[in-house]
Amino acid sequence: MNMKSPPSFSPRTAAWDRRDCLRLAATSLVASSAWAQDGAAPESALAQTLRQTNWPSDGISLVVPALADTGNAVPLDTQVQAPAGLKLSKLEIILPENPNPTALTLEWPQPPERFNFSTRLRLAGSQSVWVVVTYSDGSQRARSAATVITSTACLDGT
Repeated sequence: MNMKSPPSFSPRTAAWDRRDCLRLAATSLVASSAWAQDGAAPESALAQTLRQTNWPSDGISLVVPALADTGNAVPLDTQVQAPAGLKLSKLEIILPENPNPTALTLEWPQPPERFNFSTRLRLAGSQSVWVVVTYSDGSQRARSAATVITSTACLDGT
């Protein structure tokens, strides 16, 4: 099998054929993919703190898509059930990689025992979505779900 050697570029041999151009494009694509994986954005300090906090998560259901085409309107469904004898005092949706990480804070004048809701979130990029719940006795529980965004939103701080 006769393999063609890679083209060498010099001002005198500037004529490349189609195969040379395709080979160069494929090499560039593979190199840029490897760089993108190795050069992933570091996790924010808030994301590290949330991840390292050892909260129980029972009673909280959180559903976000594992992969979303755009960060403009990522669906979120959540259900929270307070433990026996407690009521929900506060609920927060935290998006640690967004410029404004607290997306929603709910506090009730008449605390419920159960709360269900659906909404859409604007995400600055791939990250974990956090639901943090505070109960009537001051205890907290949290649950997170990761989502990968292929096209980011809210880079301008909105």
